[in-house]
Amino acid sequence: MPEGNGLAGSRRGGAGSGTLWRRLRAWLGEQREEDQPASHLSAAEASRERAIEQLRARIRRERRFEPKPPPPRQRKQAQVRGYRFFTRILSQAVYRSAHPDPAGYNNVFRPQMTDVDLGREARAALAASRFIAPDHPEWDSVIRFPTDDEIQAFEAREKALAGVKTQKALYGGAGLVALELQDGALEVDALRYAGRGGWEGIPGIQPTVLPESVSDAELGAAINAALEKSRNA
Repeated sequence: MPEGNGLAGSRRGGAGSGTLWRRLRAWLGEQREEDQPASHLSAAEASRERAIEQLRARIRRERRFEPKPPPPRQRKQAQVRGYRFFTRILSQAVYRSAHPDPAGYNNVFRPQMTDVDLGREARAALAASRFIAPDHPEWDSVIRFPTDDEIQAFEAREKALAGVKTQKALYGGAGLVALELQDGALEVDALRYAGRGGWEGIPGIQPTVLPESVSDAELGAAINAALEKSRNA
């Protein structure tokens, strides 16, 4: 299950093309109705239209050479979901955001795990996390947020596994810990339940940062402590 429940929107901001050209016409002193046939334009209007077209062409040329933002640094992410009924540990596919990975690590364990067991399995989930760039063949199918139907199907499976019928019963007393491995550092971040299957950061709580070389027992102890913070937030 990924962070977030919405579909990713376009990163392009600003006004639409129609608004842009209306502003350009206003800047150039254009007063005519936009839908007036070109054949009815005066010489001055035609000159302004040519200026607009030249400006359009210049904008298109400049956009081709705009520097693209650098790709994010590679990292690995995973989640530990501690329900009252079981623990689910899963890896995520990442680029700028994290997403569920059908080909990743996804296993269920008893609700209370020892530090050693929890640390070992969390490390295995991080190892399975995949960094998927836009040129990867699975980009379109994996780097996306789930649909409402997919979220409901996920929760239906979790409720069936837990033996409960309601979302309230499933998430009551649950905790979630987000894990990230980047440049030799392990981040253990407790999140709190925000309702309707969503999770959010806990004000005033900073992630625990550990070296990648930490033992399974130490990693598991940090995750168990973060799960308690998550449950009690």
